Amino acid sequence: MPWFLALALGVLGCGGDGPSEDPNPSSAGQAAPGSRSVELDDGAGWAERLSEPTVPDLLAALAQPHAVVREAMGPHRLQIVTDVALSGDAAAARHPLDTPVVEDHAIHDELELRWAPVQSEGSEPELRLSLSQSNDHDRGRDVVVIGPTLYVRHAHRPWFHHLQEGPSSGLRSDELVEQWLDDAQRSVHDAIQLAAPRLALRADPVEGAGLSGGSAVEIVLAPADQVDPSLVAAGPTQGWRADAEIEAVEGTVRLDAGSGAWLSATVDVRYRLPAADGRVMSGHLHVQAQAAPGSVDVVRAPEGSRPLPSRLRYDDEQQRLLDGLAAP
Repeated sequence: MPWFLALALGVLGCGGDGPSEDPNPSSAGQAAPGSRSVELDDGAGWAERLSEPTVPDLLAALAQPHAVVREAMGPHRLQIVTDVALSGDAAAARHPLDTPVVEDHAIHDELELRWAPVQSEGSEPELRLSLSQSNDHDRGRDVVVIGPTLYVRHAHRPWFHHLQEGPSSGLRSDELVEQWLDDAQRSVHDAIQLAAPRLALRADPVEGAGLSGGSAVEIVLAPADQVDPSLVAAGPTQGWRADAEIEAVEGTVRLDAGSGAWLSATVDVRYRLPAADGRVMSGHLHVQAQAAPGSVDVVRAPEGSRPLPSRLRYDDEQQRLLDGLAAP
């Protein structure tokens, strides 16, 4: 789950709940965040699974990592707008000394991902992508990757660039970039996962609306009559979800029938849950997402970018100077 959504939803958790997400062990087919070795399609085929999908089927399709989705989609643009709001009865708030304080808050976040590798004749495609994310709390980041070079700009700061680190440095910025891509790709999944315990689905085929003119599936979201506790996301950072009451769910998700990749989504979830300060908070999550496969403008290096300043690392320097010398 992107950090802004995890922060907004996880702030109400009890104990040591933090902003990170853990997989739901009860939802078949879901991959753990950051894991790229999990096979998400069990071989049945997405067209068959999505013709009459269960909630775990939908979650599994939406949980596919970006590395899998981009193989089917090719160059594309993802645009995701997320609004999260949490509020409680101010009159009921009492904050004795040394007790938690949970403040009302709202976040409007916009994310755009452009994936546009450049193919040169006789060579491997050059990696090119642009990722921009910002919210109305003056937090944001811009990332551009061109081949081995990573360009980064945080809110109100200039562009800097450096080569992506490899295994010898102990750092893997290529893995970090993949994590960012997965976070963007799974934004719709994270919204659906919140509503999953009380989610009913209706699937309608849409001919010619999928990738390369194939079929798509339009899934209509609605509140189920009963709650399924097995679909509550579980984990050390998600204990608060067991006490969350889903009040309303509506929206639609359109997926490519062949690959299971989402093409558009509108998800609206309203919920209530107890906060750490004793109040009952009302929450509202709204996600509007659009995938645009096909031609994408060429991603270029930002103008005026400067090399990332580096400092002398004495341990590394000592290791180089002493390399090959025997210990005393």
